[in-house]
This record gives sequence, C-alpha cells and structure tokens, in this order.
Amino acid sequence: MTLHAPESRARPGRPRSERAHRAVLEAAADLLLEGGLGAATIEAIAARAGVSKVTIYKWWPTRGAVAVEAYFYRYHQTMDFQDTGDLASDLRAQIAGVLKAFRGRAGAVMAALIGEAQSDPDLAETLRASWIEPRRVASATVVQRAIDRGEVRADVDVQLLLDQIYGPIYFRLLLGHQPLDDSLALSLVRTALDGVRA
Repeated sequence: MTLHAPESRARPGRPRSERAHRAVLEAAADLLLEGGLGAATIEAIAARAGVSKVTIYKWWPTRGAVAVEAYFYRYHQTMDFQDTGDLASDLRAQIAGVLKAFRGRAGAVMAALIGEAQSDPDLAETLRASWIEPRRVASATVVQRAIDRGEVRADVDVQLLLDQIYGPIYFRLLLGHQPLDDSLALSLVRTALDGVRA
C-alpha cells in the first residue's frame, strides 16, 4: 500500500482554467528552481504562465501560497510512503526519498521557504497545512499500524517520535552543518526505533 498526501483540490471551471492553473504551477516551480523564492514573484509567474496577476490571485492569496503548492506539485514524489508491514524498512525508504530530493535544488528551495516563513505568517501557515501536516498524517498512519500489530509499544507518543525522526533532516537542511547523506536514513530509524520497539 502506498500513502500519498492529498492532491490539490480540483478547481471548478472549464478545461481552459485547469490548463491555466497547471501553467501557473509549472511556471512557479521552474522559477523556484532557477532563482529561488526571490525569483518567483507574482509578476514573473504570470508572465511565464501567460496569465494575468488577477488570475493567480483568484486561486492563491499570496506569493507564498503559490510557491508552496508549486513546490508540492513538482516534488510530490517525496511523499510516497510504502506500508509493507515492516516499519523500519518503510521509514528508511521514505526518508531516503526525502534526503535525495533535499540534496538537490529542492532542498535549497525548501530551506528558503522555511526561512521566509519565519517572518511571513501566511506562508508559515500554508507551509504547515500543505507540506508538513500531510506528511505527518501519512507517517503517523504507518507508525500507528505498527503499534496496532505489536511492532511498536502502545504507549509511544507518535508525534514526538516523528519529531525525533524527521527533525534532524530539517536541522541539517537549514544549517548545513552535516550532510544529508544516505547513511542518515539508517541512523535515524535505528536510533528512534531502538527506544520504542515492543
């Protein structure tokens, strides 16, 4: 079974509107990758997508909202989470996917989004709702299934366990003091699960 974050809700309107919506997301994602968050202005997105700024604001309240959705649109694969019945293996595989994405341009863009969110409450809320929360829900579901089948202790605080597993990834992403290498997935899972196994 593969869990996915919920896709963006379908927008009402004609196919032309759907094409415009996709064009905006593609343009915003390209601009983010080429020049970072600073390059993904509403004006630049509109020009590249061939739509008006009014069209963009019809769907997104802020530039940050467009940027986060465009990021997810381009990097939704980092959400893939296999549930094979072996929690350690599933976590390692999922974390490896995140690490692979974050080692590239996607990591620099995410770090910029997180940094900008510290002084932009709307972006912070969008980032939590569109990026962080769906991933936590999917991860919590897999951990809860491991608890239900007796692989993990029943008294484990699932949210705290997720913080222990995923927190170091974002810490390294933001500060760059240690690499986001493949060995991190194994180390994080081993360290976290050693203390919670049934």
